Amino acid sequence: MATDERPPEATRSDSDDLAALGYGQQLNRSMSSFTAFALAFSMVSINTGIVTLFTDPFNRIGGAAVLLWLLVTPMVLTLVAVYAHLSGRMPITGYAYQWSSRLVGPNFGWFTGWIALISFLAGTAGTAAALGTVFAPEIWDNPTTHQIQALSIGCTLVVAVLNIVGVKIATRVNNIGASVELIGTVVLVVVLAAGVLVFFDHTQGLKILTDTHPLDGHPITLSSIALGALLPVYVLLGWEGAADLAEETVNPRKAAPRAMFRSVVVSGVIGFVVFALLALAMPTGPATFLTGSENPVLKLISEQVGPFARALMIVVAFASIFACLIANMAVATRMTFALSRDNMLPASKGLQRVGRRTKAPVPAIILVTVLAIGLNLLNSGLVGKIYAMIGLTYYLTYALTMIATAIAEKRKTIPRATDGVFDLGRWLNPVVAIALLWCLAVIAALTIPEENNQNAVTVTIVLAIGFLWWVLVLRHRLKAGTAGPPRTRND
Repeated sequence: MATDERPPEATRSDSDDLAALGYGQQLNRSMSSFTAFALAFSMVSINTGIVTLFTDPFNRIGGAAVLLWLLVTPMVLTLVAVYAHLSGRMPITGYAYQWSSRLVGPNFGWFTGWIALISFLAGTAGTAAALGTVFAPEIWDNPTTHQIQALSIGCTLVVAVLNIVGVKIATRVNNIGASVELIGTVVLVVVLAAGVLVFFDHTQGLKILTDTHPLDGHPITLSSIALGALLPVYVLLGWEGAADLAEETVNPRKAAPRAMFRSVVVSGVIGFVVFALLALAMPTGPATFLTGSENPVLKLISEQVGPFARALMIVVAFASIFACLIANMAVATRMTFALSRDNMLPASKGLQRVGRRTKAPVPAIILVTVLAIGLNLLNSGLVGKIYAMIGLTYYLTYALTMIATAIAEKRKTIPRATDGVFDLGRWLNPVVAIALLWCLAVIAALTIPEENNQNAVTVTIVLAIGFLWWVLVLRHRLKAGTAGPPRTRND
């Protein structure tokens, strides 16, 4: 299901919506509601986070970390609700940058867009690093850093080619990957549930959910609880990718909000269940089982279900993470395109070009590919060094979007919703307030603990680069009217 079979009139209407926002239809509008969901679901990618970071919460607070999913998922849904409120009113590529620019101003919009771009670039590099980290041991015994990097970079280049060929091909492959992940994960849930209840001889059982013995041996503190909650935080990222590809989606005013809600609800529920069942199914205590070089999730499947199940899990996990990489590169290139179209980036004239046949932003794809490979090389291909930066930049983007929404609501400048479009109504301010508090809590967890201080330094440097570009060049362009979103009748 790569395209929508809606009549041409519907696509023309979507293009008219885009024209009202100041742009012509340059990208290929062919994504259906299912494809929008598949893209958002792949961006979240349950298996990417769980397979890669399964051990981390046990190190922090023990098996009780499973229950933190029940806190994180509802909080993330407050963010989704605000994004759905905005995406139905301004269905446009470059989502957070465009919304902040139109609601507050292009200077504010630049910093929101810059941080969002960094989050997508880091997400592309981090997902590629996850592929290398998880699957290099399946190819080489005790793989070296260079071998992990080689696999990561090879997959990045393949995904770049798919995106250059065009959004139809990329989304078809992504649809297959998302479907494999969804079906495979549901089957995994059924197998694990049956095993825990009936078939497995030795399991930790329900007692693991009350285990409060961190593997690192340190006492449980507020800081360790916050760090233990980061697994579901890292998993439930990227759902807004559906809004970023609005100009390639049919009926985006309705499709994007639905895709974002569905991806988070499905991923949050299934993620919690899978993580809980994996914990329940461990044949020995975490201190014994979660050791060694083998991936603990694949090790558990092999020991409790068998080598054939492990092989199937590898297929599902690879499809999941590969689809996630496709989706990450797609949204990173669209944010690059959106900023360049408004002359907000260096070399904007070249980066905004779109292929005549494929309607793909080829220069932007090449740039994102080069930067993702460079980030992998700088971080030695290790996913753990990239993930925290991804979470921090994502949540800074969320926070800035919440602030922009609060300011615009006070000014009464948020566009009205058309019939049938998601609308928070009088609940907008309370939901924005809760969502902003949640953002600040996550940002604190990603910066204040000593082990995350370096993340704060790295992101500060990135912000300084964006600030320097704004001071030296961009603010003059914006003042002269040669950069920023075009003014429309809605401004």
